Amino acid sequence: MLVSNYYKIDRRECTDNVHRFFISLCPDCEVYKGHFPGTPVSPGVCNIQMVKECAEQVVGKQLLMNNLQLCRLTTLVTPIEHPQVEVVLSIEQIDDVYKLKASIGKGEDKYLDMKAELVNQD
Repeated sequence: MLVSNYYKIDRRECTDNVHRFFISLCPDCEVYKGHFPGTPVSPGVCNIQMVKECAEQVVGKQLLMNNLQLCRLTTLVTPIEHPQVEVVLSIEQIDDVYKLKASIGKGEDKYLDMKAELVNQD
């Protein structure tokens, strides 16, 4: 899990089926020492994992990403230029599959758009 090392959740809001996580990126995380020293860049795979971990908090279960249908990275995210981001997601359960729509951004700016299917890890 990346929570507490790569990011921390400052607060969480839920209205209807939209879950909004207000997140602070941790610039001292070990990931940034290799990606890239002196000019830290948030790896896309870590941002995808962050979205998955937020989804796990919503459903209360550990999940496995079964199908990543869309992942559009539109802005280079750094803990220096973007120390706080918002993860916004909606999840719909159909049988044993959780259909996820998510974004990372701040306000009207979107840095990542994503659609995926998740299943119980068990």
